[in-house]
Amino acid sequence: MNVTLDHIVHFIKAEPAAAAAKWRDQGYKAISGGSHENWGTYNSLLYIGHSYLEYLSIEKNHIASMSDNPLIKQLTEEIRLGEGIGQICFRTNNIEKLQSELTGKGFETFPIFDGSRKRADGSILSWKMLFIKENPDYIYPFFIDWGMEDDNRFEELEQLGLIDEKLATKEIAAVYIASKDFEKSAAAWQEIIPASGSDVYISNDGKEKRASILIGSVKIIFCQPLYENGRTMEVLRKRGEKPFAVQLAPSLEKELSLFEGLYF
Repeated sequence: MNVTLDHIVHFIKAEPAAAAAKWRDQGYKAISGGSHENWGTYNSLLYIGHSYLEYLSIEKNHIASMSDNPLIKQLTEEIRLGEGIGQICFRTNNIEKLQSELTGKGFETFPIFDGSRKRADGSILSWKMLFIKENPDYIYPFFIDWGMEDDNRFEELEQLGLIDEKLATKEIAAVYIASKDFEKSAAAWQEIIPASGSDVYISNDGKEKRASILIGSVKIIFCQPLYENGRTMEVLRKRGEKPFAVQLAPSLEKELSLFEGLYF
């Protein structure tokens, strides 16, 4: 199974343009994505190296509430609990083969979903998505296939003027996930996606137990709080086992707290 981090999905209540504006205020080129007309949602995007951040919001509730897409179902259910980073998506260039591999490991998946959205210029972008069916509280990631080679896709994005030159040489280095049992969570992910062995340690501030696994070039760091207060415990109480922070390399000039998510 060959997968690469594709994007981080951040659920927000505001219009996606508001998230793009906040990044532009920091000097970065965030853009409006467009509308997913079949799902009743819309988004804005910030490309970072060969990955990106997606700010996803409900545009038409009567359509979104009827969607059978697991990501849209998660958005409509969890946005009631508050905003925050909701999902992690990994990219593959053969989603049918990936589905077969997951089935061979004993995981049941939903049928492959076809996705599309209308860009701001009116053009249609399409892709395929794969979700694991047994995904309690949406704690496992999902997968996407853009139907083209990575180099061709990013060349197209550059030609469309969607890439910020200041972020083109950065990458998403780590994603932090609040966890009730950090070692159990890391082991569960490793059953789904091949990853380097866990690195288990105590955070520098002594407030968390952590297990870090490496998937491609990104670290997924599961954080179990040692005390009854603090950001990680707050995430667990409010939203369950969910991502809450994204680390870039090289790091941003200053830490940014945005719609209940942390970027640095």
